[in-house]
Amino acid sequence: MQLAFLKSKSSKRIAVTIFTIFLFLLISFLMVYQTQIYQGKIWAYLGSSTDRFHMMRIEGLYHSLQRHQYFPLVNMSFMGGFGYLVNVFNSDFLMYPGAILRLMGFSSAQTLVGLNFLFNFLTFGVAFLCFYKVSKKYMNSLVFSFVYTMSTYRLHEVLFRHDIGEVGALLCLPVAMLGIYEIFYGDRRQWLYLAFGMTEIIYSQAIAPILVAVLIVIIALCQINELKKAPKRLLSLLWAALSSGLMSLAYFLPMIEQMHHTKFILGQSKGMLPKGAQDFSDVTKWSFNNTLSQPNIGITLILAAIIILISYMRIKNRAVKHFAIIGAVMLLASSKLFPWFIINATPLKVIQYPWHFDMIITLLLAIFVAADPLNIFTTKWAKSGLMIFVALMAFSASSRLINDSPLQLVSYDEYNDLDSFSIGTGQGYLPAGTSLGELQRTAHKPKIQSGKAKISNFRQYGTRLSFDFKNAKHAKVDLPIIGYYGFQSSQSTGQVSQLKMDKKNNNLAQVKINGKGKVIVDYFETATQKVTRRISFLSFLIIVAIVFINKLNLVDFDRIEGLRKTK
Repeated sequence: MQLAFLKSKSSKRIAVTIFTIFLFLLISFLMVYQTQIYQGKIWAYLGSSTDRFHMMRIEGLYHSLQRHQYFPLVNMSFMGGFGYLVNVFNSDFLMYPGAILRLMGFSSAQTLVGLNFLFNFLTFGVAFLCFYKVSKKYMNSLVFSFVYTMSTYRLHEVLFRHDIGEVGALLCLPVAMLGIYEIFYGDRRQWLYLAFGMTEIIYSQAIAPILVAVLIVIIALCQINELKKAPKRLLSLLWAALSSGLMSLAYFLPMIEQMHHTKFILGQSKGMLPKGAQDFSDVTKWSFNNTLSQPNIGITLILAAIIILISYMRIKNRAVKHFAIIGAVMLLASSKLFPWFIINATPLKVIQYPWHFDMIITLLLAIFVAADPLNIFTTKWAKSGLMIFVALMAFSASSRLINDSPLQLVSYDEYNDLDSFSIGTGQGYLPAGTSLGELQRTAHKPKIQSGKAKISNFRQYGTRLSFDFKNAKHAKVDLPIIGYYGFQSSQSTGQVSQLKMDKKNNNLAQVKINGKGKVIVDYFETATQKVTRRISFLSFLIIVAIVFINKLNLVDFDRIEGLRKTK
């Protein structure tokens, strides 16, 4: 017998919504409980690791906000105050929630737990809503949210690597995928999903946008006949690319500007795609074992890939068929079965490791599982059983992660002890020729390299450094910061030269002084950084305004080419 308040459709909708939100909250908590909450301990690799790198990014932003610097470009908490230009190459977009938690008094360990819980919940919600937008089926959408959010590869990033950037990209990926679907298979006027989704991914992680671009090209090739019949779909893709490009100018152009002025280790490093590729036998073994210590797609999706390779001819839905085949073939290609040495000679070498494609593979195969084109899970009980299986596999993998490496389970206090020299394994954002080891041994104070001078009252407050000098005679002084483009000595008094980078001494900032005066060095936004930030923000506001105006039917946007109702 139904409860009286559930008799109306609106009451049922409210009850289902509350249940779904509660379910997502509960599972989001349980996903991190074993490895990050139980007994007040957290499973993590300390020392120089992805975890330490991202926590230092949060710590640096937290310290900048304390100094009322709301959009810092150089993270001065890295390397004991020498500074690291990570913010230009990796947007701080996803670091702000963590920095706000630190401002509220939470420790680094508590901040990581809070972020992972938040990203779990948001990923559940975004995945559910994006799939429901197309399918209009509650249970199928719930299946997709479970299979995607609790996928082994995503848990590898959340619980093993603690890669906040990639976890954020995985949060935004379903939105971009919804836009890709609409442009190539559905209502091409819904291209804004791709524009916003791609922009969010760009501001989340540096490699993910390249992977999505590769996916778009592959799907476009699969739909080449449809694009010939309806070329305006390409126009919608162009609108999405243009909008995303404008909103992302604040990311791309400042990065290009820095690389124009400075040679970074990132640009000098050789591609590692062939060496980073794994044997397909290992990928299969890790997936069936459902291990989190190696990048893999897990038992549910590896079984899905096998079913696709056997039964793809029976898939009727064109979009699902394309996504399934692309996902399965991409799984094979992400191993040593593909000649990665060819790609290694192209700009795509920045992908670094072929297993990064597991992000796209996970999404595509999760769509196949949830869409169920082969009618394997036809009843609600079958779908519920699948979700329970996925959840149990996730909890089991988390438990085995602890059991296999119990020494990595550390107390919150030990986790909170950050290493400021954890700048990432590649050290890519250091200028070429910089030795991290030598910087660690360098005293954090100005040092006279040549000439004579008396220096006193050295101070550093974030990016701002100052010291007094007298009796200086052609003295070249190196300051304890990396001389990135943007640091200037223009506020100094006395005879102080323009700041330059001392390439003979780990690319530290250097000024030449004479006589008596005061050196003041600070980082100033370049014209490119100022203009692009304003353009991107203004573009975002204009696009949002257009969306609301369109909702209110104040302007007939159908008259604009590329936005008409014809598909």
